[in-house]
Amino acid sequence: LLVLMAAVLPIHAADPAVDSEDRERVKTVARISPAVVAVVTGGGSGVLISEDGYALTNYHVVGGQGPALRCGLPDGNLYDAVVVGLDRIGDVALIKLLPREPGAKFPHAVMGDSDTVKVGDWSLALGNPFLLATDFTPTVTFGLVSGIHRYQYPERGMFEYTDCIQSDTSINPGNSGGPLFNTKGELIGINGRGSFDKRGRVNSGVGYAISINQIKNFLGHLRAGLQVDHASLGAVVSSSPEEEGSRPRVLVSGLISSDA
Repeated sequence: LLVLMAAVLPIHAADPAVDSEDRERVKTVARISPAVVAVVTGGGSGVLISEDGYALTNYHVVGGQGPALRCGLPDGNLYDAVVVGLDRIGDVALIKLLPREPGAKFPHAVMGDSDTVKVGDWSLALGNPFLLATDFTPTVTFGLVSGIHRYQYPERGMFEYTDCIQSDTSINPGNSGGPLFNTKGELIGINGRGSFDKRGRVNSGVGYAISINQIKNFLGHLRAGLQVDHASLGAVVSSSPEEEGSRPRVLVSGLISSDA
């Protein structure tokens, strides 16, 4: 029967455009993978952003681990690393990997412009979910950008995501701190949270990455080893009920001490 069907059904060649896109995606993954960090101390992920070893990850990956870390790269080697700067509220940490040989350069990702990301764009998440990669080669997942400029309420007074990218690109425990790339291989976010609810902390198709543009605002503080402090208006505001013949008003219902 199979022989008969093969003789009757026409054989169609793959669409050249689709084939080309597939090859380009494979090349992109091969190009960006060497910059992905497995943060062994803390059990998460990260991404190198400079040739001298600076890398981004989540605060909740390295917070409380102490200043000295061990990190793995896809070259199969373990590297000593140190914590440089912390952003507890934004859930970001800057760490620095130390070269195994003096003067050695690290592969690193190119930071993109997350304000150009649109709903419906493809995205790639690389990291170490469930610590699967014993050789430190990252797991790659592929999906859509589902929302932009999302807000996620803080947890335990920290981890407030004021400008994040929502995607259905699979992230799971261990992906935290790992990179979210666009299809050009540009770094557009740092994966950190997911809407897991009662699903046992496994992928639900709703994940959040801190936008790289938000992180850029604080890179100077992080590199200087300063504790990042996010600004606040210092006021609690609400809108008044709309009354007949009048427009709704913004009411200030409370004030706290702030520079503003």
